[in-house]
Amino acid sequence: MARSLLPQHLEDRRKALRVFESLPAKGHPGYSPRLGSRLRTVSDLYDRTTVLGHIAISPDEAYAITDKSAPHALYDLMIISAGPTARPGLHDHTEQFGKGFGVMAHSFAAHCHASDLTPVISWSYDPHTLDRQTIQSEKRFHAHLVGRTPAERATVTAHAISARQLSTTKARQIVEEVSVLGSLLGADCIDPEALRVLTPVPALSTPTATVTAQFHLPGGWESLTAPGLHDDLSYIHRKLRRTYDEIIRTCTTGTTGLWERPLVHQFTENDINLPLRPDTRATLAHYLRALRPEILAHHRGTHFYPLADLAYAVTIAEQKGQVYLHLRANLFSDLGGAGISIIDGIIVTTKKGAGMLRTDEIAARNTFQADYVSQIHRHPLAARVFFPRL
Repeated sequence: MARSLLPQHLEDRRKALRVFESLPAKGHPGYSPRLGSRLRTVSDLYDRTTVLGHIAISPDEAYAITDKSAPHALYDLMIISAGPTARPGLHDHTEQFGKGFGVMAHSFAAHCHASDLTPVISWSYDPHTLDRQTIQSEKRFHAHLVGRTPAERATVTAHAISARQLSTTKARQIVEEVSVLGSLLGADCIDPEALRVLTPVPALSTPTATVTAQFHLPGGWESLTAPGLHDDLSYIHRKLRRTYDEIIRTCTTGTTGLWERPLVHQFTENDINLPLRPDTRATLAHYLRALRPEILAHHRGTHFYPLADLAYAVTIAEQKGQVYLHLRANLFSDLGGAGISIIDGIIVTTKKGAGMLRTDEIAARNTFQADYVSQIHRHPLAARVFFPRL
């Protein structure tokens, strides 16, 4: 019998999480995916997407607001980094870019509330996985802005099940074991005193804090425009980078390449130079020692073969009148911030292309997007952020 990747008490918590599989999302008529077609240049962005707006803030940084041919919901759109250089993470951009993204995200949340929708904002970071299916297929930073309808929320609440009812492979795809480990590592390695806006939620204290590093936004959606938020997200990324690199240095051997990953070797857990509580250190050691490299060597597909480097997804969502940022670590799962939503504390996957949008639905979608774009410049901070020298 295969050994569980988590100690039994944590495995029980993971399996008890409420999930909803395959919330349907219709596609545009005639859509067909272009496999392996990345947006390497700004011209590619215009050729392969519908650009609703383009705001440049420097010679190398810009935002494009785009429609999606394969939506994640009836009411959604995407904001993508549109500078000449493809930068994969939000932290790879300047503070000014971060401020602009915050204004657009806050504007979107307000637009959703005015339209009786619930906003969910998400993005992924996985720039190095190129051989298998990845959580960030487009390596430019891009965020998915989704408005969920009351009907969608009601469906999710009524039909959510426990992860225990899923197959082993499906449970790993939706709430994989390393996401629980990531919650524990984040709680130990991220210093709350270093954060200016985000307030950490204690690990394991809520269902979502079991499978994500969860942070409260005390000012609600308006916190997205707070001056320190970009610094907080950059700081968290640096801590994740340091944590990942130290574990790789201490516990593995080999390199990462095309269908090549480091393998776990004999290690002493106390040699891992991270400020971990004893329980976290023991859980990390349990996880690494339960991995089976001989299995991975013969299964190069998703859910068995690991991603190539540090990878995580961020989801910002509401729950019981409060707004939280959830950071979910990925190692095997191919579902990033868009593939998994968090709706009222339930982990939700989306099934894209579940039917075709009707003419009236396309019209409603177009109106929703056009109204959003037209209101961005009316945000109280828009002039200061997008035209800082005026």
